[in-house]
Amino acid sequence: MAEQAANKLNLQEAAVYPEKEWLYRLAGFVGAAVLVLSLCLTAITIRDNVLATQFNNMMQAVYKLSARYGMYVEDIIVEGNKRTSYEDLVQALNLSENESILGIDIAKLQSRIEQLTWVRHCVVKRSFFPNNILVSIEERKVKAIWQYEGRFYPVDAEGNVIEVEEYEPDAPVIVLAGEGAPHHLAELLAVLDTDAELANKVRAAVFVSNRRWDLSLGNAQNRVLIKLPEKNFDKAYQKIALLNKRQGIFKRKLTSFDLRYNNRIVVDIDKSVEELILKR
Repeated sequence: MAEQAANKLNLQEAAVYPEKEWLYRLAGFVGAAVLVLSLCLTAITIRDNVLATQFNNMMQAVYKLSARYGMYVEDIIVEGNKRTSYEDLVQALNLSENESILGIDIAKLQSRIEQLTWVRHCVVKRSFFPNNILVSIEERKVKAIWQYEGRFYPVDAEGNVIEVEEYEPDAPVIVLAGEGAPHHLAELLAVLDTDAELANKVRAAVFVSNRRWDLSLGNAQNRVLIKLPEKNFDKAYQKIALLNKRQGIFKRKLTSFDLRYNNRIVVDIDKSVEELILKR
């Protein structure tokens, strides 16, 4: 009886053991495969790095040889720069003397130049015989002057503040004031462009409480203030422009037009006219 029980136990173990052995073999196979794959990837990476280094060294030797036989940068020709100095451009390019014209990284040169203050976009090209670097620059166009903390900063059409020590505008531009005004300049310019006649009269724009615009027209002796609403200020601007076309409201002795209210415009009369009315 004891022998039969032992045989029965051995048969049960024999029935279970093959299943466990299959799991162990599968786990071992997966582990070995992962190890082999990792070693292969490591070997490929090392090989590629070694080949890349060798290839780079070979190309550097080719560039030096080409420069020795006349294929070096002879001159740098720049066009489109008015406010960006030639010296700043040469410094940004950072080309060494007798540098091979074949080994220059054009994209890297363009990126360096576009870091300059006045440069909005640039294109760098190579020309051969003579071997020159051609740099074509598009500079930022100033659309407004931002008065902030006692200083004046030029602002381009995209609302970027141009950090310069001194600036003299080439043509009359709008003076901005108010926190965050440059960031909303593009939107304001788009609205002003809907009526060029009125836009030409705008001398200053104040961004009030970081929410809405006040427009100042004319000079200090004959100033007219237009208070635009926070919402739908484009429609308010078009409304006042249409009124001026039809009734010539800016030729009258009115100093302020408040369009912040629905369906009505609040106006202020010139003090001299008001005093004359009171005397009568």
